[in-house]
Amino acid sequence: MSYKKWEVWLANVRFEDSSDVVKRPVLIVNNEKGCIISLKMTSHAVRNDSDYLLKHWKRAGLAKETVVRTSKILQLITSDFVHRIGRISEYDIVQIQSKLVLLQ
Repeated sequence: MSYKKWEVWLANVRFEDSSDVVKRPVLIVNNEKGCIISLKMTSHAVRNDSDYLLKHWKRAGLAKETVVRTSKILQLITSDFVHRIGRISEYDIVQIQSKLVLLQ
């Protein structure tokens, strides 16, 4: 299976403060050297300037309005991924890239 940049996947993600695992959508931003770097996605409201509300969330295959938490970076491995949901639009890619640059 291939995991491509800017794809949305359902993945098993561990909570930051416990060992519990939950299935949630993630956005792949890099896939190199066996580690797939992804961003958390949520249906919760935008909390700060690093969050981005997808404009074309339906086109990406998501069921509801979705926020990408660009400050919440995940290091996942292939066994964490359940199935591909879709791919974000070019417009959303540009917007997320600008937020990622600001975080560096």
